[in-house]
Amino acid sequence: MTNRLLGLVLMVAMVGAVTSPATAASKEGATCRVAGRVVTVNSQKLVCATVAKKLKWVALTAPTTTTTIATTTTTTTTTTTTTIPSSKRKPIVTLMRSYGTAYRSSVSYIVESDKPVDCFTLSRELGEDFVGTRISRIDSIGQLEPHLCRVEVQAIAFADGDTREIILAAASTFSIIDRDGNIQTQLLGSPQSIWVTRRVP
Repeated sequence: MTNRLLGLVLMVAMVGAVTSPATAASKEGATCRVAGRVVTVNSQKLVCATVAKKLKWVALTAPTTTTTIATTTTTTTTTTTTTIPSSKRKPIVTLMRSYGTAYRSSVSYIVESDKPVDCFTLSRELGEDFVGTRISRIDSIGQLEPHLCRVEVQAIAFADGDTREIILAAASTFSIIDRDGNIQTQLLGSPQSIWVTRRVP
């Protein structure tokens, strides 16, 4: 009877030695004994499988880990400079007066450009390229230089000794063409005034 009890105790101890240590020693790549056996160690499932003709523990799931990723955002400012060839650029034109005061009814204004322009593309008809205050007509438009146009106008000023402001300005339909064929519709410096005083005869 004593021998039977001793044998039973030894058998239970052997079973415990086979199961518990196997589970405790189970780790990925370690040798295992029972193919197909699945254990969980530190939240990782392992299965006993044949690898290179040997039974080894193989991971079924990756262990649970927490990863912190630091993200750095870099802002890059790009400045693009575009150079327009002179032949493609519109001229910059400015209206100026030839003088501030005059004593006759015929007075003149100047249209100056930073590029050669064709002065004869400007109209002599009031209301087309120019409008005027106390101006009866545009007498002529001439090409002084490649960059300069002269606009001669007839002022409405009586020979009574009074001084009158004669104003020339760009019309809403103003346009001038440069020698490269570029059209400019803005006239800087507009309007311009000349004060005319015609003496009493």
